Amino acid sequence: MNILTDHMNQTIRKIDAFLEHYILGTLIIENQTVSLLLENNDEIQLDDLYIIEVFDGSQYHRITYEQAINTFCSDAPEWHLYAEFEARVKKGAVA
Repeated sequence: MNILTDHMNQTIRKIDAFLEHYILGTLIIENQTVSLLLENNDEIQLDDLYIIEVFDGSQYHRITYEQAINTFCSDAPEWHLYAEFEARVKKGAVA
């Protein structure tokens, strides 16, 4: 039952992303660059013109490009905190 619920929630997030004009993928942070890895293994290089939202398991949180690059894990300071998070992005005016 848990697998079905997880799949349904993922599908809902995909539909929401589509309706809100976001692109859904996995956040990759390497060599001071941030990109989004898509399901088909294409990669979109991001910059500060993108709205970036990371998923914490229950909801999305907006972060800046600079936060993605400069926020590290407290117990593993060499690891970027947001790397490998599910994320959704879109180009737009960041408020």
